[in-house]
Amino acid sequence: MSEVLQPSNHPYERPVPQDTPEPPRTRPSGEGNSTDRSNAPRPAQHMDKLAVDRHLSNLSEDVILKSLNGFTGKYPELAILNHAAFVKEYRLSPIPPESKILLASILASSRSQFSLLNPPWVDSLLPREHYAHYAHEMLSEWSFKAPKLQVAQALLIMSLYEWGSREFHRAWIYCGIAIRIMQALNSLRVAPYPLDPTPPSQRDAVSVAIENRTVWACFIIDRMVSSGTYNPPMLPMSEMDKLKITRPLSAVEFAFGPSDLSSQNTGLDPSFATARHGQTAPLDITQSFEVLVAGFDIWAHVMTFIFNDGRRAPGMCAPQNCPWALESPWSKTRRHLEEWRASQHHRLHYPNNSVVAHTTLGWGESFTYINLLYYTSTILLHREYFPFLPTRTSVPRGPVDQPTLEAEAPEGWWDKSAAALFGAAEQIAKLLHDASDCGSEILIPFVGFCAFSAAYMNLYVSLFPQMNLGRSPNAETHLKYCLTYLEKFRHVWKLGESWIATMNHATILYQRAASDRSRYQGKTRTDFNVLHQSLSEFRVPDRSDQHLQEIEGAETPSLPSITDSILESDIRSDMLDLDMPLSNLLSEVSTHAHEQGMWSHWWPPLDEVNLAPHDIQP
Repeated sequence: MSEVLQPSNHPYERPVPQDTPEPPRTRPSGEGNSTDRSNAPRPAQHMDKLAVDRHLSNLSEDVILKSLNGFTGKYPELAILNHAAFVKEYRLSPIPPESKILLASILASSRSQFSLLNPPWVDSLLPREHYAHYAHEMLSEWSFKAPKLQVAQALLIMSLYEWGSREFHRAWIYCGIAIRIMQALNSLRVAPYPLDPTPPSQRDAVSVAIENRTVWACFIIDRMVSSGTYNPPMLPMSEMDKLKITRPLSAVEFAFGPSDLSSQNTGLDPSFATARHGQTAPLDITQSFEVLVAGFDIWAHVMTFIFNDGRRAPGMCAPQNCPWALESPWSKTRRHLEEWRASQHHRLHYPNNSVVAHTTLGWGESFTYINLLYYTSTILLHREYFPFLPTRTSVPRGPVDQPTLEAEAPEGWWDKSAAALFGAAEQIAKLLHDASDCGSEILIPFVGFCAFSAAYMNLYVSLFPQMNLGRSPNAETHLKYCLTYLEKFRHVWKLGESWIATMNHATILYQRAASDRSRYQGKTRTDFNVLHQSLSEFRVPDRSDQHLQEIEGAETPSLPSITDSILESDIRSDMLDLDMPLSNLLSEVSTHAHEQGMWSHWWPPLDEVNLAPHDIQP
C-alpha cells in the first residue's frame, strides 16, 4: 500500500495564483485564528479604500461582465446575480455605493479562481485581499443603513469568503445580517399593513426575481454555515412559509422575471413546501437552484443527526431507532434524500449522465454540485454506523464500540449499506475528476468538504478492502483524484490546510493498523474521538496536536508483527517503516519528500507538525 503515500508521480501543472501566496508554513493555533500566526509573513498593506473605490469605478464593462459570469458559474448556491440588472445599475452616474460593495465581494471570492484559468483580462484586477478589505470596511457601515438588496447579497458572498478563509465567526455573523436585511425588505411589502405603497403590478419583474433568489440563497447559506456547528439555522422552512416566500424561480424566470407579479408580491403562489409536495413534473437543470434549496434542507437534517451524537444519542440504538427501522430518524432522513433524488429529472443523475454533456449546455457546475450534495449526504448517513477502525479481514458490519445496536440487521443490510457508502465516495472522486477535465471544476468550501469526505472513505476502503467486499478495486485511484482536488483547493482557500492535515493523520493511523493488526487491537472510535470529530466538521478547527496524541496514545505494547498473505502481496519491502515512532516517521517522510511523488505536495514538512516532546515518546 505504499501507493497511498505516493498518490502520483507527476507534478501539478497549474501554478499557484500570483495573487494568492502559498499558505503560511505554520499551522493555525485554533479556530477562527488563521491570521494570527507568529511565524507567518505579514500581509502586504491594504490599498487605501478610496483607491479601491476608484478602481471599481473604472473597471470596464466587459471585465465586469466576465467577472459576473465567472462567479455565477463557480458558485451555484449563490446564483443571485442578474447580469443585465447589475450592469444597468453600474452605468448610473454616480455608481451606487452598494453596487461597488457587491462587485468587491464578488472579486474577493473569485479572483483566485480566475487566476487558475489565467484569462488575459484578469491582469486588470487587484489581488483579492484588497477587494476583501474594501468590502469589510464598507459592509461595517452599510449593513446598518436602510436595507438594500445589494448589501444583503454582498454579505452572503462574503460569508463564503470568510468560511474559506477560516474566519468562521465572521461568516456566521455576515450570514445573519443578510437574513435580517432580506426579512426587513420582505416585511415592507408582505405585512398586513405594508410600508411600501408601490402596487405589485408596478414593481419591476426582474427586481422581484432577484429578491426571490436572494431570500432562498440566505436559506442555503444559513444551512451551510451551520454545518459542523451546534448553532441552529435561523431560517427553518416553516419560517419561509410564514414569510410567504414563493417557490425558487427557474433560470428563465430569474433572467426575465416571473410572469405573475401579483402572486409573487402577495404570496398567493404556492409556497415552496406546498409546491414540492404537489410536484407533478421532475425538476430539470433550469430549476437547479430549486433542487439545491430542497437538497440543503435535507442536508441540514443530516448534519443535525450527526452533531446530536448520531447513533450515540440516548435511545438511538433501540430497535425502533436502528437505521433499517422504517420510522427511525436515520431511515426517514435517508428516505427524504431518495425522494429528493427522485424528484429530479433523470438527466440530472450522475453517472448515468455526464458532466461534459451538461458543460456543453453551460450547466456543468450546477450538475456537479447537485450530485456532490446527494453523494456526500449519503456518505455522512451511512458512515455513522461503520466501525472507525476495522482490520484487514473485516467485512461490512455495524458499530463495534459502545453503544452497540440493540437489534440485528436484516440479512444483507450491511452489505448494501457498504455498497452505498463506498459507491458514493467513488462517484464523488469521479465527478471531481470529470469536472476538472471539462473545465467545470468548482473550488469553493462546500465542494472542498465533499472532496475531503470522499478522500477519507477511499483511503479507508483502499486499506480495508473487505469492508466493501472487494468492490472498490480502484479506491487508490479515486483517492488520488480527491487529493489532487484538495491540493488545488488549499492554494485558493486556507480551509483546505486542516482537511489535508486530517488526511495525513488518518493515513498514518490506517496504514499502521493495516500493516499490523495487533497494533491497535481492541481500540475503537472512542480512542480516536477527536480525529473522528474532525471528519464531520465543515468548519475544521485545527486539532492536529490532539490527533497525534490519540494515534500514539492508542498504541499497544510492541508485539511481533503479524503479517498475513494479503499484507505480503500488498505492502512492498521498500515502504516506509510504519513501526518507527511518529516523530521519526514524519522526519523520514520530510527527508525523502523528493521521492514521494504527490505525497510531497500535500504532506507538510516536519517543522509544520507541532510535536511537543512530552506528547510523543521516542
